[in-house]
Amino acid sequence: MRIRLLTFVMSLGLFACGPVIGDPCTVSSDCGPGFCLNEAFAPGGLCTITCTGLGGVCPAGSVCIPDAIDADTSGCLASCTKDSDCRSGYTCRTEYGNRVCLGPGTL
Repeated sequence: MRIRLLTFVMSLGLFACGPVIGDPCTVSSDCGPGFCLNEAFAPGGLCTITCTGLGGVCPAGSVCIPDAIDADTSGCLASCTKDSDCRSGYTCRTEYGNRVCLGPGTL
C-alpha cells in the first residue's frame, strides 16, 4: 500500500508540472509519467494513467473509468460537467456514472 501511495503522490507531482490527464499527445513521452492513448475515442491522442477500477485514485480533475484503456485496464479520464470543459473535438459524456471528456468514438 505504501508503494502505491508513493507512486500516486509522485504522479500527481509530475502531472502538476507538465501534461495533465486528457491533454493531446502523439507518443507516451508527451504524457510525463502517463501514456498516450490513440484510439477511436481519443482523436489527437489522450494522456492518461492507469488506475484500479471505478472509484480508483486519479489526479485532481480526472476520474477512474473501468476499461478506459483496454478491456482489462482502467484509466483516468478528464472529468467535466459540460462540453465546454473539454478540449476541442471532445464532448462531456457519462461513462459508469461519471462525466468525462471523450472524442467522437465510444469507450
